[in-house]
Amino acid sequence: MTMVSLIANLVLLILKIVGAVISRSLSVISSVVDSAVDLLTSLILIWTARKIKHRDSYKYPGGRTRLEPIAIVILSVIMCSASVQVIFESGETLDQDIEYFTHKNGSNTSSYSLPHIDMSIVPIVSMAVTIVTKAILFVLCYRIKDPSMYALAEDHRNDVASNIVALACGLLAYNALQGKIKQEVIVVDPVGAIVISVYIIIAWILQANTQVRNLTGLAAEPNVLQRFTHIIYNYRPDVVTKIDSVQASHYGTNYFIEVDVGLRGSMPLTEAHDIGGGLQTQLESIDDIERAFVHLDYEFTHMPAVEHKDV
Repeated sequence: MTMVSLIANLVLLILKIVGAVISRSLSVISSVVDSAVDLLTSLILIWTARKIKHRDSYKYPGGRTRLEPIAIVILSVIMCSASVQVIFESGETLDQDIEYFTHKNGSNTSSYSLPHIDMSIVPIVSMAVTIVTKAILFVLCYRIKDPSMYALAEDHRNDVASNIVALACGLLAYNALQGKIKQEVIVVDPVGAIVISVYIIIAWILQANTQVRNLTGLAAEPNVLQRFTHIIYNYRPDVVTKIDSVQASHYGTNYFIEVDVGLRGSMPLTEAHDIGGGLQTQLESIDDIERAFVHLDYEFTHMPAVEHKDV
């Protein structure tokens, strides 16, 4: 699916560059910046997927699955930086447009002329194709239960919204320039570019915040913890006398789980080892559990937390 997104983003970027050159609309140009970063997003996610799959087990014994959220954080920084630049350029154009209309309505004259915007058939078609393609990609990516696919799905959803706004603002500005509506409406073009960029910044900051929280070991959600506890509870109830504690936290894209269970004090070491190893294997067979650690005990008067140092 990532490769499909890559090919689609490459084709759409070429189409939108042509549309932006012809239209000269800031709103369309802002969507081109978005598409360029989308292409970079697809490339980085493909790179991280290959690095995760083909890892050196000696250099990275714990795996490299955390490359995915790290890549998403890096992408959010790139996306926000590009959007800030678009806001800066659009702000300058908006200021010049306001100055033009102020001088036009007053006694002063201004050497500044309104920007030329040409929303002909080519820019309109390129934007329409982008909107439809991104909507389809959003649905396809959202159905795949994977963090990188969720990031792509969110990006495609943002693209649908931003391209609709870009197309609408470009058409309004073009009609204003042609005299079909009030000429002052042309300011919606830089305003639209600013709105799109702010929306993109907010969306990617929220995405980055989620990934950073997961990378730093945020506790698992209650429903996830309940699901893991249910699996442990139903594992060998004939010999497991107590579930002392179940702790799960985010470990990048997956979960890190630590379990304390009680067994009979008279149980032979070999039998206890097989029970603990079997529970660990069963837990790690779950797709979203990265690592599982099972601690065996025979008394429960102490708090499990005292067995570890505070970190």
